[in-house]
Amino acid sequence: MAITFNVQPGYQFSASERVTYSKLNLLGTPGISLQGTVDSSEITEGAVVTSKLQNGIDINSKISDHNLALTKLAQGTHGQILYYDSNGDLVTLAPGTSGYFLKTNGDASNPEWSAQAGVSSVPINLLVADGANKYISTDGSGNIQWEVKDTESFGGAAIMWEQQATNTNAGATNSAVDQVRVLNQSTDPSSILADFDTVAYSWDLDAGTYLIEAQAPAADTGQFICWVENTTDATIAVNGTSAFGGSSKNTETQWTFASGIVTIAGTKTFQLKFRSSGSRATYGLGRPSNISGHDEIYSVVKVLKLA
Repeated sequence: MAITFNVQPGYQFSASERVTYSKLNLLGTPGISLQGTVDSSEITEGAVVTSKLQNGIDINSKISDHNLALTKLAQGTHGQILYYDSNGDLVTLAPGTSGYFLKTNGDASNPEWSAQAGVSSVPINLLVADGANKYISTDGSGNIQWEVKDTESFGGAAIMWEQQATNTNAGATNSAVDQVRVLNQSTDPSSILADFDTVAYSWDLDAGTYLIEAQAPAADTGQFICWVENTTDATIAVNGTSAFGGSSKNTETQWTFASGIVTIAGTKTFQLKFRSSGSRATYGLGRPSNISGHDEIYSVVKVLKLA
């Protein structure tokens, strides 16, 4: 309903009433009464300004909740922010510099636009996890980001060896015949071995670069050598050192060693191979130490993953 105006003379004479100057003066002050309400749709946008409001007027009691549209406020500037100042007045914060953020200065202080200051550390509770197997990296501009961890590039180590009961010989050598050295035990905490076969005495490695070191003993076998063979491709992966263990009984146990870096593009199978010039039954592949409380350890292979 729109506002209606009712205007009446300031004074009305009754019949036969005496006329005086004071009563005549009242005729110049008409009586005006207002009725009705003004809906927000009847107010021109931007027409309500603070200077037109009566000081101390209780606007809240006159306007229903959620009934004042934002378009009824004075027109502002794109990017302005409204906030209350120290007088409790609603004022505007002009748009800030591109890239700045809105910074609060605490209680009883005005907010402001501020540039992001560099920091040397970030509290761990502010870092939001972004899935498993990821790590944080930085670029030359100081930005940090989550990166997918290449599980194939983080190294590991595995050791395989032949272990027999106390006072058990390693076995016989066969003259000029390639033999596969026994490997029946392993430790692989980093899981770099794709497979370890205690029957075929072989191990599998997935694509990557590895340092492989091996050693094998012999006794009374003449010349001998060990090597790491890529049995998948039927090639020598790492050649071993030449050794001589004598050819008569009771000679000292000697060792041959192999060490080298191997790079493979796919999964390959490996074995530790051995050959000697002479045959020696029972202990040609290694004599026992026969120390109580200690098992016999013969051939050993160590694998380190480099990449």
